[in-house]
Amino acid sequence: MAAIIALLAAGLAGFVIANQLALVSPAKTVPIALPAASGPTPSPPLLTDLGRNDLASVVTVEAELESGAAESLGTGWVFDNLGDVVTNAHVVNGDDTLRVTDRAGNTYVARLVQSSQTSDLALLRVTGALDGAPLPIDARSLSAVPVPVVTLASSRATGHSDMTSEMLIGLNDNVPLQGTGIEAGQALPQEYDDMLHLQGARIYEGNSGGPVIDASGRVVGIVTLASPSSADSYAIPISRVLSTLRQWVAIG
Repeated sequence: MAAIIALLAAGLAGFVIANQLALVSPAKTVPIALPAASGPTPSPPLLTDLGRNDLASVVTVEAELESGAAESLGTGWVFDNLGDVVTNAHVVNGDDTLRVTDRAGNTYVARLVQSSQTSDLALLRVTGALDGAPLPIDARSLSAVPVPVVTLASSRATGHSDMTSEMLIGLNDNVPLQGTGIEAGQALPQEYDDMLHLQGARIYEGNSGGPVIDASGRVVGIVTLASPSSADSYAIPISRVLSTLRQWVAIG
């Protein structure tokens, strides 16, 4: 992968910016026996409609050093009824003060339950009732592409739309993180393995940690990387990290 891939936490210094229905009138009336009338078969909900419904469970994650020297904004989403929020480790790495703002505008102090730099995954917990229900998850490994999806984000973190339409075109991509500018001491992987490859609308800084939603309205991935020069982005498959998240919840 020649393109520089960018970590997507916004504002943290040092990161790589990397039916139609035809009505036909018969010529003459012919008596016929008709089946009993039934209601129309409901159409399945549009993917964008499912995404809009799920936006109620998307939050803004704000991480700030106590010195005030640096701050990052990222996206997270409600994982369960315990106040747990999923995001990327690089959104919260090295930061002392964590806050989560839900869709209704309520802000909570959060604590880091656990994180993994290797998988770039983090679980936060807030005290209080977050607005929005836990997002449903598709725990099965995806087996075929292309698949239409949408990515959800905190527009406060991205400065752009809170939902983008994408096409999932790859299932097991290995993505090298190229370039310079990673802050000293950050043990993030220099190559991200087994990633979902998305292509379509542009993904921006601040999308980090946001859910990737499939046509059933379920989370299939976590947005993590993007190319600054093309409409390619990458997400952690939720099926790969779901057991880890559940373990973290149990020890939280």
